[in-house]
Amino acid sequence: MPLTLHFGYATATGPRERNEDYGGFVEPADAQLAATKGMLAVVADGVSGGVHGREAAETAVRNLLADYYATPDTWEIPHALGTVLSAINRWLTGQTASRHEAGGMATTLTALVLRGHRFHYAHVGDSRLYRLRGEALQQLTTDHVWETPGMSHVLKRALGLDTHVRPDFGDGELAAGDVFLVVCDGVWEPLGQLELHTLLKLHDSPQRTAAALVEAAHARGGQDNATALVVRVVAVGEAEAPLIDAHELPLPGKLQPGARLDDFIIEGELHSGRDTLIYRARHATPGQRWALKTLQPVLAGDADAACRLLAEEWFLKRVHSHYFPDVLPLPGRNFLYFAVRYFEGATLQDKLDAGQHFSAVEAVTLAIRVLKGLAALHRLDIVHRDLKPANLHVDGDGKLRILDLGVARCPTLDVREAYAQPGTPSFMAPELFDGAEASVRSDLYAVGATLYHLLTRRYPYGEIEPFQHPRFGEPVPPVRHRPDLPPWLENVILKAVARDPAQRFETAEEMLLALERGEANPLLRRRMPLIERSPAGAWPLVATISIIFNLLLLFLLVAS
Repeated sequence: MPLTLHFGYATATGPRERNEDYGGFVEPADAQLAATKGMLAVVADGVSGGVHGREAAETAVRNLLADYYATPDTWEIPHALGTVLSAINRWLTGQTASRHEAGGMATTLTALVLRGHRFHYAHVGDSRLYRLRGEALQQLTTDHVWETPGMSHVLKRALGLDTHVRPDFGDGELAAGDVFLVVCDGVWEPLGQLELHTLLKLHDSPQRTAAALVEAAHARGGQDNATALVVRVVAVGEAEAPLIDAHELPLPGKLQPGARLDDFIIEGELHSGRDTLIYRARHATPGQRWALKTLQPVLAGDADAACRLLAEEWFLKRVHSHYFPDVLPLPGRNFLYFAVRYFEGATLQDKLDAGQHFSAVEAVTLAIRVLKGLAALHRLDIVHRDLKPANLHVDGDGKLRILDLGVARCPTLDVREAYAQPGTPSFMAPELFDGAEASVRSDLYAVGATLYHLLTRRYPYGEIEPFQHPRFGEPVPPVRHRPDLPPWLENVILKAVARDPAQRFETAEEMLLALERGEANPLLRRRMPLIERSPAGAWPLVATISIIFNLLLLFLLVAS
């Protein structure tokens, strides 16, 4: 069942000359957009001390209602709200600076997003968000005003008030019958919580409730603009955002060369994994080659496996980068699969298995390309979780692509895990073995481990077998296996594969910069002594020095 809401909105100028409040709500008609972004309700109250309070409030609400739905649907709701509010705040403060007017453009703002079975809010200023559940009325927001006596109405946070804005964020579970009230101080201040509670219980219609709140605020002597937005939850939606209905389609089964699958002609099998099958196929009409990915026949009827397969397609459709395969839209498919463009070439693991040795320049060049693709993925709040040489493909033109988003995750898509530890153990960050959530830094660890492996054919902490729970000490310096590596490259690799996530690079862009600047501006890291880097090579040197020193002492004793 989809989330079902009823809205009501009312505003009145009151004794003021003009209404500096502004509010609105959006209920997307598109079911997919509603499932990923939710429904949005906003109320803003322009700061009356400025000459452009109304303009600030209207600008903030209109831009939030529009721009929030333009953010990637892979972003968490607080991330999306915070990004848009920061942009609005920069515009408002810029306008204030350019106009050189006293008071400037500032506004409070409270935004409520309802999606599936949860609600989220963002708040700055002294507008408020209330929730009525059963007989209990709860204020969910905290006023951003000075607590000093005589300054209780002076805002310390608002949009347009400072160059940096710090909204409060919160969330919670929805229940059928919940009533949310987004309201400015022109309503809550003259009425108080008791009368707010009474009026919210009085009417079933959100529109009648909103109108009654505004009317009562002015009837109780309110001297400010009054604005109220009421949302009633009729039915709570499902927890998971739906993908497409293709999970109800049958599996194609095992296909032989020459077989036909919808508009594709199978040319051969590319890969057979534990859960998935990949075929090389030619599209019947244009003749373009594609790779078709489906599930093993034994997984027929497995809804979780179908969702994981479709989640990979969902991710690929949203990553607009040439470092990932192109996805072919399949609106009329009759079987459970998806298609990506096929390229001749080999994975980096194939090249290693064929005996290819990578120079430092070649490995760094490949790592730079991987990080550029990974940066595009991370900007969408998607974590790959299985970066390794086998999932990095280089085509005949030398272009690199990141493959297999089958275990990738983002905050907005809830897909049941198939295994306790998704990923390949030797390339998994240490914290993942302790049950920590995969993150940007665990992906960057995998990049460092991949770079380490390309150069040395070994792993920073040794090879880790499946279902093994290793103990991590310190990583083995790569120069122990490749003495020709420059110190700056060793520093980058050791930073990327640090046991403590806090000691790694924070972003793909940071690691990318470290690789690109290379010897020109190396990272400041202590060069490990020879005895730590290579104990076997250090002890003969120590012994030689000791012998020479003893011979010198003997000579001095004889000479004396």
